[in-house]
Amino acid sequence: MSEFEIQSFFSVADCDYCGECLKACPALGSELRKPGLYFRKLVECANSPEILELCDSCMTCSAVCPNGANPYGLILYRWFERGQKRGYPIRATLVMPLEPDNAWSRLSDEVTEHEKDLLNNWADMSRVEKAERVMFAGCNLRIMPFLASSPIFEEYAIFGDQKLCCGEVYYRIGALRKVKENCCLLEEKLKSIGIKEMACYCQACYNMFKNILQSHFGALFPFKISYFGDALFHDIKRGKISCESILKGLKVTVHDPCHSKLLGKDFQMKPRAILEKLGASVVEMKHHHEFALCCGLGYGAARYNPLDMAKGIIRRLKEARESGAERLVVYCNSCYLLFSIGNLITPWGIPVYHINEIVSGATGFPLPRLAEDRAKQMLRELFIRGMPKVLSPRRIRI
Repeated sequence: MSEFEIQSFFSVADCDYCGECLKACPALGSELRKPGLYFRKLVECANSPEILELCDSCMTCSAVCPNGANPYGLILYRWFERGQKRGYPIRATLVMPLEPDNAWSRLSDEVTEHEKDLLNNWADMSRVEKAERVMFAGCNLRIMPFLASSPIFEEYAIFGDQKLCCGEVYYRIGALRKVKENCCLLEEKLKSIGIKEMACYCQACYNMFKNILQSHFGALFPFKISYFGDALFHDIKRGKISCESILKGLKVTVHDPCHSKLLGKDFQMKPRAILEKLGASVVEMKHHHEFALCCGLGYGAARYNPLDMAKGIIRRLKEARESGAERLVVYCNSCYLLFSIGNLITPWGIPVYHINEIVSGATGFPLPRLAEDRAKQMLRELFIRGMPKVLSPRRIRI
């Protein structure tokens, strides 16, 4: 018997099989003629390859469900069952932050000397115990530490190392046992620090700590959990952070990362409001807000296929170009990395900026443009050093 129950992730009682979740899906919406029947099949017999093999893990289904049943949780649970039976391809461990020899940790090992100093500083937990404002870095910031070398972060004691992970990647592929195991370690470690409030740099970390780990895995964190992007918005709005209108006359489009859909439209509007405050004109892509396409990372969740991820990256970059925008703005480091990779491998590239990068420049402290270098490093990790794993038929248990 599984240590997890389906009801912990999906509300069977609240689902009326209306099919609205699949109709709205940017990956499957035009493929399934009777979405309600396909979803009932997934609920009742756990076998719907039309969904489980093609879902891009973008979370739109749960964002639009009229009954709050969390259909995405059902997909994750079915992936969990599949993983327990078949295991996972060894190539999937390349992007799992807690597995040996993964690409995320290798990427952190190849950063600049200044960034290495930042990472070493973040690993010193004694700083965190005495600080009033602390920030959880997570692997999302550890792959691009240069983005935090800005005065907009000066009030925070940033902390994190390779062993501290919110578990988001494991959650996205349905490796629920690993998420629970990691959740217990997080509870123990973070309680011992004695912090009163923890800001998350990454919106995925924020949703994991604030909602998912507590709602689905029973986590108890004895401190307030907040999001750095919210604080940045309010500091700019109140004038605490003084910014110049460096984007005046510039047309930009915003990519909404998957977890932002579950955090609501108000959450998604804040980065747009910041960009407009800096003088930009925001235009939307064909798929935006709760209907936004994934950056490409989630495309690997169903089949663990890097080619699926590449197709997802290209599809989103093409939408960004077709919007007529001069820049694509992100508020997730993983999205930043994926789009930077896309700009190297596709003719549909568009200049990509992280919103924190733009704000820092608007305050008079421009940051180095290192995302392209990091993208080249990741390509090398995945397809040169990681090629034996990519080609291996071996499967493992997680």
